[in-house]
Amino acid sequence: MTSDLAAKEIVATALGLSVGEVDGETSLGTTPSWDSLAHFRLVLALEERLGRRLDAVEIVGITDLPGVAALLT
Repeated sequence: MTSDLAAKEIVATALGLSVGEVDGETSLGTTPSWDSLAHFRLVLALEERLGRRLDAVEIVGITDLPGVAALLT
């Protein structure tokens, strides 16, 4: 699975969206369902996928789909 598709799936699940609703414009500032709880779910999903804890810089840097994909590469 490519990191872009994996990122879409992780973001969609965390935000309660379908994969088709997630695109390059999906971001913390533009997607209403991306609230603090969704961000927390996203961080947990990424940590599980990566098998490690994210540091504070990584957590606050997760603001859009490309940022999620970058962590998965």
